[in-house]
Amino acid sequence: MKTAKKIILPIVFVTIFLMLFSVCDRVLLRKETKGWWNVTAKIDGFYNSPKNEYDVIFFGSSNAYCSFNPLVIWKETGVKSYVFATQQQPIWATYYYMKDAFKRQSPDLAVVDCLMLSKNEEYYDDGVNYTFCDNMPFSWDKVNLARVSAKKGDRLGLILRFVKYHSRFAEIKKEDFEYRKKNMRDYSKGYYVLTSTKSDVKRVDTKNVTDRKELFPKNRLYLEKIIELCKNRNIKLLLVKTPSNSTEEEKAYYNEVERIAKDNDVEFVDYNILYEEIGLDLTEDFFDDGHLNTKGAEKFSTYFVQNTDYFNGKFSGNSDWQTDYEKYVKERIKK
Repeated sequence: MKTAKKIILPIVFVTIFLMLFSVCDRVLLRKETKGWWNVTAKIDGFYNSPKNEYDVIFFGSSNAYCSFNPLVIWKETGVKSYVFATQQQPIWATYYYMKDAFKRQSPDLAVVDCLMLSKNEEYYDDGVNYTFCDNMPFSWDKVNLARVSAKKGDRLGLILRFVKYHSRFAEIKKEDFEYRKKNMRDYSKGYYVLTSTKSDVKRVDTKNVTDRKELFPKNRLYLEKIIELCKNRNIKLLLVKTPSNSTEEEKAYYNEVERIAKDNDVEFVDYNILYEEIGLDLTEDFFDDGHLNTKGAEKFSTYFVQNTDYFNGKFSGNSDWQTDYEKYVKERIKK
């Protein structure tokens, strides 16, 4: 009996501790579940999606989630897709997001926006890192993502959220207690419904920029890892630069991306040099200097599917996303 108690009591203690830790971790987590910038709902929504739901997944930074509108794409083609992206997502985070996504989904096509390949940072700040780490379920890939995203001493909070948010007690609201990851769903499939317009956006004509700039070594490494990952999984990879009013310097980096893509038999498209073909208007189609609003995203998403081989002849005729599409139409008008 004494021996049994010695075994059972520690197990009970550890179980209760883990349960309490899990509750505290959930309650204290910083959450964005409402409004335009509901990143928590969007990332959780992906993880709560039915297995193998999506034929196409879009990855990258905010340029991806402001440009690709899965509901418009579905309405045009019947193809189901999701934008699995976060703010300023560095390319190494994109790689691990892709690995995590492919555990749950088996898309035919993976599309990666290449904005962050034009940046030269070894590490990004907490606001960026916690946005892509907070809602990723614990796994060895998440551990590795934390390891490459921060210096030693700054990694534990990216893995165990309680370490970062244990001081949030004074900020706790009713919504923090009500939050359940398993209940999160994003009707717009990762797309941000931005209806405001900036009318004085400036654009640099980069069509004739032929210079190439070498990618930051860490960026190049993870671009190569992404290419290898998709080849190993037999998933078609498309590298793009969505409309973002790129600078000449950024274009030089994208020219290098195009060269690397060509060497690996991967397609790259820079839509910043195709505004006229897309029909984009600088006075009405941008939310800010570098991001499309809903009107611009609708134009771009329609052009994208009409000019991407994968979508040729697609239309399944299913209607199970119709309710979400109708909600999007109302939200687009209302805001």
